[in-house]
Amino acid sequence: MQKKDCSFVTHGDIDMAIAIINKDLNIDFNFHCLRHTHATLLLENGANIKDIQKRLGYSKITTTMDTYSHVTHKMESETVNTLEDLRI
Repeated sequence: MQKKDCSFVTHGDIDMAIAIINKDLNIDFNFHCLRHTHATLLLENGANIKDIQKRLGYSKITTTMDTYSHVTHKMESETVNTLEDLRI
């Protein structure tokens, strides 16, 4: 198999990829969504919120938590499991 040469990716190439994702795959996507995904996946998998804040470049943790982190089904399930495992 022959290796394909890489080329410069233009703004138009990115716009075309976004259009294909939005239209052909019917996914509401823009590259800003990746910041939300990045923060949420890190949080979901136990990363320290202060580290996530630093990676996103915000001075206030509330911006990171309120804007860029979202609750996933995995997180909801883990919260229920934590409650059920409590020994009172």
